[in-house]
Amino acid sequence: MVFFDFIRRFLCVVVVFFLTESHSQSDASVLDEVWCQYYNTSKISEKWGLDTDVGYRLKEARFVDLSQYFLRSGLSYQLKSSVKVVLGAAYFKAHFKGLGKTSEFRIHQQINTKYKFRNIRFSNRIRVEEKYVNILKSEGNLAENSFNFRFRYRFLLDFPLFELFKRNTSTLVSVVSGNEILLSAGKNKFVDFSAQNRFLFGPAVEVNDNNKFFVLFNFTTVSKDLLDISDEFGVLWIGYKQRFDFSG
Repeated sequence: MVFFDFIRRFLCVVVVFFLTESHSQSDASVLDEVWCQYYNTSKISEKWGLDTDVGYRLKEARFVDLSQYFLRSGLSYQLKSSVKVVLGAAYFKAHFKGLGKTSEFRIHQQINTKYKFRNIRFSNRIRVEEKYVNILKSEGNLAENSFNFRFRYRFLLDFPLFELFKRNTSTLVSVVSGNEILLSAGKNKFVDFSAQNRFLFGPAVEVNDNNKFFVLFNFTTVSKDLLDISDEFGVLWIGYKQRFDFSG
């Protein structure tokens, strides 16, 4: 009963929020994209591991048009229990209706920290990306290529609410809230600067130490070329996190 009461209250808050946003921005959709993402953390030894995630993104609020898909993986090293560094790479493919496609190859360097204050979990992630982008015309011909850096900082707070099942105390329902700032800077034929902010909020279910589901609302604002161009949109972010231990 507690679980269904929580779901009912959460859905009421979401509906009220969507109605408020729709009324204040009648010409814009509250949810413009859906992101589906799978995360895997594999422990190879006491210090070394492999962090991988795969994503599939849909756009335009109808949730049927492919926007982007990607594969990202990195070798991780655990400096201590609360600090981890990662070196990795990713491949992204994006589609724009009537405007061709883009493919990206990214290299990233990352540091993760995590802390716990009583039952509240707090995590930081700092990531630097080197992005190589190829823009293709509809006919498949190369139209433009570019390179830029992107600097990302994200923090997340995980507030536990209750145990989902009394017989299984490891199944925990929580609320996740946080923010990510992304800054891009590069030079091709001109200096390109853009900033992005992602506010994250939503429920998560931790089935056990190795499996976790979450559904987050991601409100993103984008400013490009020092506010000459700006945009904002909402994303429904559905994720599943899984851990494996091959260290023996």
